[in-house]
Amino acid sequence: MRDLRRRVIVALAAVLATAASAAHAHQMSPDDVIARLRTAAARAQYDVIAVERHAELPRLLLVRVGPRWRDVPAGRRREAAEDWRQGWRHSVPQGIVSIVDAADGHAVVNFDGRGNALLTP
Repeated sequence: MRDLRRRVIVALAAVLATAASAAHAHQMSPDDVIARLRTAAARAQYDVIAVERHAELPRLLLVRVGPRWRDVPAGRRREAAEDWRQGWRHSVPQGIVSIVDAADGHAVVNFDGRGNALLTP
């Protein structure tokens, strides 16, 4: 019986170690998140104009989008914004994402306390 318990404990430890290793391997760095938003696909799909980490507040990611952003269906814009926020918060503790209109600097997305994207009119 003790041998069985020992085998179960060793097997559980191996599973937990593998899961922790896999989770760590999939975490993106802040530079990875920024690079993903600077891709040609993001520019084409969401009209991302510029992405930068704020110089004076490094936990803030500033995403500037162009006029074609509003042509994307609302549901897809919300999903994209929530995905960007989630990726940033996983790479930067207490990270903040601001998505603004590149022309006038006004927010095109706000986030509620639960991280849900709220599109601005």
